[in-house]
Amino acid sequence: MQLTVLGCHSPYPPAGGAGPGYLLTEGEVRVLLDCGSGVVSKLGQYIDVRKGDLSAVVLSHLHADHFCDLLVLRYARMLGMARGVATALPVYCPAEPALERAVIPFREVLDVRHIDEHFRFGLGAMTFSFYRTKHVYPCYAVRVEAGGSSLVYTGDTEWDEGLVEFAALADVLLVEASFTEQDKGQNLAQHMSARECGILAEQAMVGELILTHLPPRGDNAELLAEARAAFNGEVVLAYSGLQIEC
Repeated sequence: MQLTVLGCHSPYPPAGGAGPGYLLTEGEVRVLLDCGSGVVSKLGQYIDVRKGDLSAVVLSHLHADHFCDLLVLRYARMLGMARGVATALPVYCPAEPALERAVIPFREVLDVRHIDEHFRFGLGAMTFSFYRTKHVYPCYAVRVEAGGSSLVYTGDTEWDEGLVEFAALADVLLVEASFTEQDKGQNLAQHMSARECGILAEQAMVGELILTHLPPRGDNAELLAEARAAFNGEVVLAYSGLQIEC
């Protein structure tokens, strides 16, 4: 299973960047985790977004920075369907909030399916399970397993002991690092500091930690240093184009 980071910034991308978006590939199956601003453009570097090359989209939650480009991706899929080279795109997402959820369906182009902490599904060799995180909107961390390897993506969350069990022994942990511990009090609640990311990785005994959901500023070296101080394994800052074999 291969992870390709398409975008990794929030609440908005820097010039030339993209919001949260992660492409998982296993054989002929390709699944997009989140679809933030600029992700469709980045995705087009790897697949033809008009065709049926993309197997499904999984949205952790319905904040705009995590799903706004789905409203553009649906146009590409619509053109593919009109040309007979694509079918309706499965989209797995929370049912709430209702207002945001209501804007997703589009001319039978998107096949929307609701997720919760009890929901499981499989695509090819990949299996998906979910954990409700602590966030303003209903948000679900995602665990993906394939061929003995595993990846956990936290979506948005504050510190949550339950994530330690959910992420246990994952080969790759993709986790939001919205700020340093020092800056935590100046930021919105229900996000994680880089130090908390490191602690989560250490307690869950994961193989590799990737920091994402990065603020659109500088090189974020302080986030990397803070996470490394709390986790003894490998820590990487996400960037558009990063590819990792899980």
